[in-house]
Amino acid sequence: MSLNKTEDLTQILKELKVGSILIKQKSHGEKYVRRFYLDEHEDFISYYQSEKIFAQPRRYYIREIDEVRAGFHTLAFGQLLKQHNVHSDDEELAFSIFYNNYRDELHLMANDEQTRCKWILGLQYLIDLYAQKRQGHIIHDTNWILSHLRFGDKDKSNTITKLECQQLLADSLNVELPEDVFEKLFQDTDKNGENILTPDEFINFFQVLARRIDLYEIMQKYVENGDEQTIETICMNINELLYFLRTVQNQSILTYSSKQFKDDFTIQPITKCEQVQELINEFEPNIELQEKGLLSLDGFQNLLLFEDFSLIKPWCSRRVYQDMTRPLNDYFINASHNTYLFDSQLCGDSNPEAFNRVLRSGCRVVEMDCYDGDDGQPIVTHGFTFVKPCLFESIIQFIKPTLFKASPYPVILSLENHCSISQQKEIARILKQILGNQLITAPITTKNSSVLPSPEDLKYKVLIRSVKIPSSTTTHKLLQNEDVDENNIFFNESNETVEHDSSDLCVFFETKSFRESDATKNLYFGSHSPSLSERELKQACRSDPIGLMKQTQKCLLRTYPDGLRQDSSNPNPVDAWNFGIQMVALNYQNDDHMMELCYGK
Repeated sequence: MSLNKTEDLTQILKELKVGSILIKQKSHGEKYVRRFYLDEHEDFISYYQSEKIFAQPRRYYIREIDEVRAGFHTLAFGQLLKQHNVHSDDEELAFSIFYNNYRDELHLMANDEQTRCKWILGLQYLIDLYAQKRQGHIIHDTNWILSHLRFGDKDKSNTITKLECQQLLADSLNVELPEDVFEKLFQDTDKNGENILTPDEFINFFQVLARRIDLYEIMQKYVENGDEQTIETICMNINELLYFLRTVQNQSILTYSSKQFKDDFTIQPITKCEQVQELINEFEPNIELQEKGLLSLDGFQNLLLFEDFSLIKPWCSRRVYQDMTRPLNDYFINASHNTYLFDSQLCGDSNPEAFNRVLRSGCRVVEMDCYDGDDGQPIVTHGFTFVKPCLFESIIQFIKPTLFKASPYPVILSLENHCSISQQKEIARILKQILGNQLITAPITTKNSSVLPSPEDLKYKVLIRSVKIPSSTTTHKLLQNEDVDENNIFFNESNETVEHDSSDLCVFFETKSFRESDATKNLYFGSHSPSLSERELKQACRSDPIGLMKQTQKCLLRTYPDGLRQDSSNPNPVDAWNFGIQMVALNYQNDDHMMELCYGK
């Protein structure tokens, strides 16, 4: 089924609104047959949980959906397959919905492949459409408008009274209107004269309210007989809009050559009427005006507020303009702590989707704590806690398609190794087999072999950060858990050892514990990657700040949250950045203020 024709999409959405029978699958094997449907205003999908009298419909809002994934490519479906609760022949009927920032999942089975295809195509279209509206400030985002109607509708009548509307404007939207202005606007949109607004009437009410007088005055200057046209009737034709964009705005348009990266575009001047018609088709909400080649005030506002037409030109702000050919330790690198966790540091599951969520948000350093598992298969878990483990191989398989979705620059897998010799060999085999030539297994040739390679040298590559053993030995004692403060120069010896197969994968970032003594500092090389706990960082900042900054000039330093932060809270990353720490590992499990600082850097 293709999305090339608008008729296809329109028909698909109509069928989704009628609804279809889907089987809701639980990870433990239970199945629930439910009729799922798309909301009339395309705001959410829903179903009735049961036939009970007081059962309430469950809603999955489009704005909260992160991904729709076809097939059995989830941990839950993998478990169901192993337990024989689903059959491999049914993969063409299965799909999963991830929402709430990948924290929650909905696993579904359709009765036939065509039904599944319609749901996947329809939902993906709505997800993309919502993302465009969110980025472009489209004022005709009816879903957003209706969400306010539902909030203001106190009696849940799916309408809004005059009093409810006034309270909504004042309390939620911070809009103060003179009584006579509000009265006229309300009466003009209340077609039945019943002093209530239906959802469609409220949408019209809000759109009229949101019209900008300043943009109306601009349109008047460039529209023939503009002074004679009202705010409701004023329109620009193709030639008038072409003149405005080319002469007044000196505007260019962006043509994207890849959907994967938003910085992959070419800049083209606006010179043809055909280009203008495409813009009208994209931003004008009135279909009849689109067909006539006219742009209303609403469409004009949509166009000017779209991010490609921003005052800060996208080709200046969206592309990576920094020099990416410097050694890797010259850059700050977005890093996560205990990436496999979704919630607290003490309980929950080790979940591959936690890696997908972090990688899609732009993180380039992910962490795995590896332990011996059953049947010779290494697992990832948080040691000595109630966290349920996940197979190391499952995580690597799941994250491979996501590694370079957000950025082409290298991903660093920071492995905290607690495995036996045999399972370390298994880790090495898994990494080589699944990642293939994406995995760096030997030093690469650069202009200056005495420094680390650059992000440009390592595009689309995966690097391992772990313990490395001297080439003259066959095994080596492992460092104690990085999250524990060590007491000797480089490592505490434990009962665990590291062997050559896994050690050889650590080409550039050899894990070292941090010590402040001058004798220790001189032992660091560019390929070393010392780690500092939150406490050690504070101590180093107080006792030898200059020495700390000098170390960042030589090698790649990492700091991580204190072990007492069991609630996955975060320290202030700015303190570490100010001293040049390149990898400030944060708990992505917690969307707190410190994570906002990270997103904004």
